[in-house]
Amino acid sequence: MKCMKIYILFGIVISLHLLCSHCVFAERKTEVEILKQELLELEKVTQPFIQTFRKVSQLVSPSVVSLSTGKKEHPGDNPDTKPPPPDQNFPPKQDNHPENAPKKGLGSGIIVDKHGYILTNNHVISGFAEDEITVVDYTGEQYKNIKIIGIDPNTDLAVIKMEGEEFQPAEFGDSEEVRVGDWVIAIGSPFGYQQTVSTGIISAKGRTHVIPFVLPFVYEDFFQTDAAINPGNSGGPLVNLRGEVIGVNTAIATRSGGFQGIGFAISASIAKETVENIIATGVVVRGYLGVGTHDISDELATTLGLKDKKEVMYRFRLPTEKGAFVLEVWSDTPASKADIRPGDVISEIGGSRIENTTDLQRAIRRAKVDSKIIVKVVRDGLESPLEVLVERQPEDLSGKTYVAIRKLDEPTKFSLGLVVNDLNPEVAKSFGYEGEKGVIVVDVESDSPAAQSGIKPGDLITKVGSKEVSSVLEFMALMDEFLKTNGVVSIFIKNKGFVTLK
Repeated sequence: MKCMKIYILFGIVISLHLLCSHCVFAERKTEVEILKQELLELEKVTQPFIQTFRKVSQLVSPSVVSLSTGKKEHPGDNPDTKPPPPDQNFPPKQDNHPENAPKKGLGSGIIVDKHGYILTNNHVISGFAEDEITVVDYTGEQYKNIKIIGIDPNTDLAVIKMEGEEFQPAEFGDSEEVRVGDWVIAIGSPFGYQQTVSTGIISAKGRTHVIPFVLPFVYEDFFQTDAAINPGNSGGPLVNLRGEVIGVNTAIATRSGGFQGIGFAISASIAKETVENIIATGVVVRGYLGVGTHDISDELATTLGLKDKKEVMYRFRLPTEKGAFVLEVWSDTPASKADIRPGDVISEIGGSRIENTTDLQRAIRRAKVDSKIIVKVVRDGLESPLEVLVERQPEDLSGKTYVAIRKLDEPTKFSLGLVVNDLNPEVAKSFGYEGEKGVIVVDVESDSPAAQSGIKPGDLITKVGSKEVSSVLEFMALMDEFLKTNGVVSIFIKNKGFVTLK
């Protein structure tokens, strides 16, 4: 009887345990069902967003092509003197191929015209002949009869053409409307995987100094994005959620050779004007000023030997930190002919305010060659208009000299209207000053104290007061010291004697 009671009690315990387990399972099942139902409801909200990404990809993909390049041996080629293939702005991958193995490259392109014109990066095709370029469209069809229409190394863009008709061109969007935080989609062929789509946002605008070109006229206006960009994406589109191209994927910042969250696309404003010029004429014709500029910043202060940008503004009597500070002016250029000088700040061009060097680049790019524009500069605290005749941009500045703002220990004021430069051996020989020490006068402002004292370009200044000078640094330090103490300064000019400035 006692054993029977124990069995009954044990059965009750087991039954209760099974009942509880069933309840817990039922409760968990209920939670899962609730979560699934909630996700279904949320999907109704997110579905338009999901559909946007799908439809943008469907719209743009037919306008994106894959480019492959491969070196061929041509008659007369000397493998020892041929230029190396492009590295596509990415660190080269390590491999076990012998040095003389055929070189290959990958990239992407954007169809910009129904007749088969393709926009890509110049570095994707640079160093390769037309018969070494293969284009693959979104269906997988290959095109080998490729023509190079034109290149623009200053923007790292190029236009090629494949044979055929009725291709689907991509549309350019307004890159001026792009804002940090906007969603974007990158399409291309990373590592050769065609029609790869990645998404992200615009991380920053107006990035410069992205490509380490050694060129005199480099135009940079990059969007930074965290959309995945890898080797092979170069030349592909960065598009907005309307399916419009707002940038051309060009480079990445990486330590590993692959994606690390920082990619760069050159803005559509530059890309569109480059495409239109190349298709129309085969070349890009741009105007130029002939100046080297810098944003007014702490970095500029370091260049000038000053403490910070506030001291730059004080020393050059600038009312604002906006504008493009002129560091150098090349000889025989539109800038030098219009009397733009080192130390000036360009504040306006053709009625458009200039807030930084990017604005200046954009304004000059758009200026018509052989047209006259009004350039406003801030000099000695005053804004003055100068008329500039825009000339066609040369390929380089070989043979031209320049006057530059040098790094200053204690820079002098420019109100005296005097610009000087170091006396190097070449200049000394041309002026007959061989074996002399001093600084050479390169410019004198009309109606300035220097001009009124009879100082002229080509004069050699050997002393400030009784102290000899042999460099621009010494000259400016002594000038500032005398002007602060006395308000006047006497300088000794070879073949003229002492001249007093105040």
